[in-house]
Order: sequence, then structure tokens, then C-alpha cells
Amino acid sequence: MKLDVKLDVKLDVKQGPYRLFVTVRMPQVIPGWPPDGGRMVWLRTKEPLIASRPMSFTFSVENKDGEPAIDLQPYLGMAGHAEFVSKDLSVFAHVHPAGSVPMAALGQAGASNESHAGMSMALASAAMPAKVSFPYGFPRPGEYRIFVQIKRAGEIETGVFDARVQ
Repeated sequence: MKLDVKLDVKLDVKQGPYRLFVTVRMPQVIPGWPPDGGRMVWLRTKEPLIASRPMSFTFSVENKDGEPAIDLQPYLGMAGHAEFVSKDLSVFAHVHPAGSVPMAALGQAGASNESHAGMSMALASAAMPAKVSFPYGFPRPGEYRIFVQIKRAGEIETGVFDARVQ
């Protein structure tokens, strides 16, 4: 997909420096993505997101008819990967469905090469559900962007979601 954006900005300022931040709001379903017209949906409650509280973030992958996608595959040995990034870029967390454990800690715990973050690499041959969940707790209030990556029919797809945390 190619997206062309033109932005003309004129500022009448007396002194600086200044930083300009631009937020581009994309429709939930981008024409042509994914190729089959499906979408990724954040299954969230109406409850506010609260900092310093562990939560589970669940995302559903649907085909063009709104039915659960049946062609999900493991991506790097996992059901998916998520990144939680604060607007000011001071927070970046790469999270797996079973949580994220530092590799050094896995080594010290005697974990084998057959598993990563509590997930068996045997997952590669298993049928994948159309939902993937990630445990995470925002460290502080603010605006965040969540990137969720899954693999469908051999293609990596990324869902992008905005979150406001209290």
C-alpha cells in the first residue's frame, strides 16, 4: 500500500526552537489492507486504562466478512508480537502473548532453546486462534500507540491502535 500525504505548514513565531508533532488518523479498515479486506480489532472494555495496573490486551483478526480469520500462523514462534510506545517515546515495551521474559533470565532459569517467553516453538505446526492477548501494564498516564503484529497466510500484518491512559 502506498499512502501519499502532503502537509503545508506556515508558522509565524517570534523565537524558537519549536517541535511540530503531527498525528495522522487512519480509518480502522484501510482499503487494500489486509489484502482480503479483513481487519484487526482491539477487544477492549469501556473501562478506562489506568497506569500501574496489569491488564490483558486482546485483539481479534477478522476476514472481510467479519468472521474470525482462519489463516493465522506463528510469527517468530509466537501467536503475535505487540509494542507499547508512549507518545514522548520514553516508553517502549515489546510484549509476547505469554509476557516478555529477558533472555538472560531464561538462560539462568535453565530454559531450553525450544521455548521463548513460556511458549513452545512446537507452536509452528499448530492451528492458530483468531484472537491474541498480551499482558501489559502502562507505567504512567499519557498517550500511547500500540502496534500488534501477526502473520496471516504468509504475510506479516500490523495493527495500530491509540490508547489514552489515566
